[in-house]
Amino acid sequence: TLKPIVEQSVSTDATIVTDGFGGYAGLNKIFREHQVLNKEKEEYARGEYHTNTIEGFWTLLKRGIYGQYHKVSLRHLQSYLNEFTFKYNNRGNNQVFNFLINKMATAS
Repeated sequence: TLKPIVEQSVSTDATIVTDGFGGYAGLNKIFREHQVLNKEKEEYARGEYHTNTIEGFWTLLKRGIYGQYHKVSLRHLQSYLNEFTFKYNNRGNNQVFNFLINKMATAS
């Protein structure tokens, strides 16, 4: 169930970093690289690969849903995920407001 979704959503040039869940087995045959971090053995980082990024994203998403939206419908789930992905990817961008205003101004 999981692999077809990952294949459709992620570029084959990507490096995939996952935990040891068996549903991810074989991704190394599809993607450029597949790093498996074993949380059961308290392995949360290996070189440049770590779980902090995804853990931070899930925290932002959960806080946003509980604090801002309170619940999410399946119908609009992708829109919520898109919004929080944008926010997370631009968390250090001091010009994000200007970027959004320019996008709105040029959208016709």
